[in-house]
Amino acid sequence: MKNFSLLLLSILLFLSCSKTDSDNEVITNVELKFTQFDATLSSGKKSIGVIDEINKHIALPNITDPLEITSVAYNYSEDVSIITPKPETRIGEWELIEKFRLHSGDSYEEYTVEIVDFEETTYVNKATIAPLEKFGRVTKYHMYDLNHNAGALNNIGNAEKAFGEDSGQAKMNGLRVPLFCGDAFGGHPAEGEVVESVYATLLKSIENAKASYYGTEPFMIFLGLKVLTSNKAEYFPDWVTTEAPTVPNPVKYAQLIVDYVAFMHEHGHVVNYVAFDKEAARMDVTGFTIAVDTLRARTARLGYVVPKIVAPEFYKPLGESGSFNDLYKINGEDRFDVFGNHYYMNHHNATIHPDLKYEYELAQSDKYREAWATEAHWDALRCSNVYEKDREIWTSELAIGCMFDWTDLGLDLVSWWDYPLSGGNAPRHYITRAYTEALIGSQPIRMLDHDGEEVLSREKLHSRAYIRGNEVNVFFINTVSPCKTFIPPFYEEYPVGILDGFKIDGDISVTQWDDDDQPLGESFVIEPVEENQFLIDITTGSFTHISFRIKE
Repeated sequence: MKNFSLLLLSILLFLSCSKTDSDNEVITNVELKFTQFDATLSSGKKSIGVIDEINKHIALPNITDPLEITSVAYNYSEDVSIITPKPETRIGEWELIEKFRLHSGDSYEEYTVEIVDFEETTYVNKATIAPLEKFGRVTKYHMYDLNHNAGALNNIGNAEKAFGEDSGQAKMNGLRVPLFCGDAFGGHPAEGEVVESVYATLLKSIENAKASYYGTEPFMIFLGLKVLTSNKAEYFPDWVTTEAPTVPNPVKYAQLIVDYVAFMHEHGHVVNYVAFDKEAARMDVTGFTIAVDTLRARTARLGYVVPKIVAPEFYKPLGESGSFNDLYKINGEDRFDVFGNHYYMNHHNATIHPDLKYEYELAQSDKYREAWATEAHWDALRCSNVYEKDREIWTSELAIGCMFDWTDLGLDLVSWWDYPLSGGNAPRHYITRAYTEALIGSQPIRMLDHDGEEVLSREKLHSRAYIRGNEVNVFFINTVSPCKTFIPPFYEEYPVGILDGFKIDGDISVTQWDDDDQPLGESFVIEPVEENQFLIDITTGSFTHISFRIKE
């Protein structure tokens, strides 16, 4: 009986082993393979797959971008029951290497499908930025202009927006304040007399500004003559004028300024800078030197801080033909401390810009002097009598173009006429803030676009770059007057490269204005395409601000 049991067990084991061997033989003989694998591209061309059965590899040639695949055609052996994933589900997401499994029951074979002729797209830079090639100066100061509106900071909220410590504030360092001396204002009716009620609104704005100030630099007050009256005979009070009512007596005019300095001192304010002249209200160079000498001597004798003198304060640069040049001819260059001038949008051209450059270089010819844009403007310009054609966005080429001119030379301080502290219903309000906030504490760095560096010619792409620490701010102006038939191009995927071995650190922030109906512009983030390159769409008729950080 025992022998019979052993015999039965042996028979059962034999049958079991025979069945397993048979099953394995069936599985081994299953044929799982691709017999065809082709792709059709968006161009209509086909890529015929080369199948390597031994290595389970399929090469798809003549495809430079896998996202161009619009359809696939494939066949496989009869034993295949299912494919995972289905190749058609990868269209639109196709990568350089895809893997597909051919299944039959519990068995499968995995094939690798490879784009073998892929060439990564390379972009030749059309613009380059060189962070090590700095020029000009660091723009250190931002001054709020109360000459435009003495009561602009009577609201403490406005003062805090200009001088407060919160992020996004205007980061201002001081005030440009008005001198209400003419008969039109009545602030100085006689020598030694200042009418406090005329200055009540101004004093409140100064107090609010100083109370809100969180800057690290000393608070500055810059005095300029208020001349917003059509009657030039009312620029100065009678006791100051000479026989010509539009020309002040230099000694008496200096005394009027001394009276102002004393008045402000009584209210706890120091006048740090003075501009005697203002556009059309001018003395000749001899009178100017007498006025400066008198002011310096009398304020020193009375124990006040001796104000520094800002000159020439022309309505526009006059170059070699102007009285600023005459000041040097009489060796009067020690009579001013800061080069300050008015340079308006209609001066940003190849005719007047050389005069600004001449005067700027003349001011630096005997010693280093700070340079101030004391009354930067963004005016509403019309190119025709048709109001609808007066689209504001195009004027950025002139308003910010003037600032490009200043910073190219070297700018220490900017003061905008009617600076928009917040909000606004036009692109200029937001662009002015974006540009100025990027400018303060920054210095220009060399940037070349496909049109070069020159920004005085119309109908070209204009660009500038500024650096502040490791932060780079880039501006593109691609506008033109709507009254011209020329339409600015659309620069799609415009490649910008960073030189000097620097890399882009993180993402890139962009704000772009190309429609007056959207004053805030459109803000978005882009990624670099290379560690030292990015692509930007510069739309037709647009102003673009790009900001990013760099690292070595």
